[in-house]
Amino acid sequence: MINLDLTHLLIPSSFLELKYKYIWKKTIESICNKYKAWELAFLDVDINHEVKEIKQYVENNKQKYEYIVVLWIWWSALWTRAILTALKWKYYNNTCKKNELPEIYIIDNVDPIEIKNIVDIIDLDKTLFITISKSGSTLETVTQFKFFKDKYAKLSLDYKKHFVVVAWEDSDFKKQCLDDWLEVFNIPKTIWWRFSALTSVWLLPLAFAWIDIEKLLKWVTNIKSDLLNNDFKNNKALLTSLIQYHCYIELWKNITVFFPYISNLGIFWQWYKQMIWESLGKWWIGVTLFDAVWVTDQHSQLQLFYDWPNDKLVIFLELEDFWVDYSIWENKDFTFWKLMNLSKYWTQESLSSYNKINYTIKLSKLNEETLWELIIFFETQTAILWELYGFNAFDQPWVEIGKNITRKKIKEVFG
Repeated sequence: MINLDLTHLLIPSSFLELKYKYIWKKTIESICNKYKAWELAFLDVDINHEVKEIKQYVENNKQKYEYIVVLWIWWSALWTRAILTALKWKYYNNTCKKNELPEIYIIDNVDPIEIKNIVDIIDLDKTLFITISKSGSTLETVTQFKFFKDKYAKLSLDYKKHFVVVAWEDSDFKKQCLDDWLEVFNIPKTIWWRFSALTSVWLLPLAFAWIDIEKLLKWVTNIKSDLLNNDFKNNKALLTSLIQYHCYIELWKNITVFFPYISNLGIFWQWYKQMIWESLGKWWIGVTLFDAVWVTDQHSQLQLFYDWPNDKLVIFLELEDFWVDYSIWENKDFTFWKLMNLSKYWTQESLSSYNKINYTIKLSKLNEETLWELIIFFETQTAILWELYGFNAFDQPWVEIGKNITRKKIKEVFG
């Protein structure tokens, strides 16, 4: 479960409730109407009809492969990295042989050095490639796919035994893969790509790491209604959206700094950062997310946060119950967990003394339930923010312009 600590917000929540009463009531009404019209289908990922198929596929294949390589690009890749790191820790691959689990590698780039590093690690005969692409037109993923397919051809191996695809349902790419006798799982067309975190895009790779995907999705059902209600004080997504909106619009604080005091959630913020950038980085709004690194950046970035300009909202993430802890020195009561909390305390207190607005999101535990609640919370918060701003958060015109320029240049140079 997640909770909010607004002690250091410096803005009374009652002030936000009254100041934006008309706006937030209208926003929640619009959000609920869009949900009923299936425009916010990411909130219904618990109704995933492929969970059983994914679990069966993994059960049938988990002993066949020692390596899983996921092929996709940027924010898609961040999803699996974020959850795998959070639930299986940063050193997952180092423990695989002992736990009889496949090592999982993610190629989200076309950097030839990175690709060589992966090729040198894996044994192609014992590797499964999970290719994830909405339409099969993303240049980086297509080239990765072709490169490894060609490697199997050169070794006279049947690549069909080593590839599984996750694609947009009803897409030409899916049809092509099915015609080629490849196993395909669906990305629902009702869920916009960067909000498809809890679909087969994540679930298939994570199931190979023996993460209980069915348990994860069940938790979504429990929290969905809380994020759609019009009770201002109890709707965490609405309240935090208005905090950010007020800071951006009224206080000219267009930079949000995330300060997680949980090492394994470092990559999680990269996922949220890209979602905000691509959804809200338009119409001259310029919402910018900046992630700091738990205790480490207290010794560097805080200099920037303390000093002017006072243009940042700081959001801390705190874990209330570490599942392991160690005593420090001779004093058994002084532990690493307490040192972590003390570090967070003095950072927050000192920021507040310099009139820097901040608040804390508290996680009761770091497990499947709280992590999935956090994901749905931030996706809903983003939906509320784009409603407050009043523009389309689903498009990405400048990203598409860049893709078109690249395709045109490739055609000019290579024909």
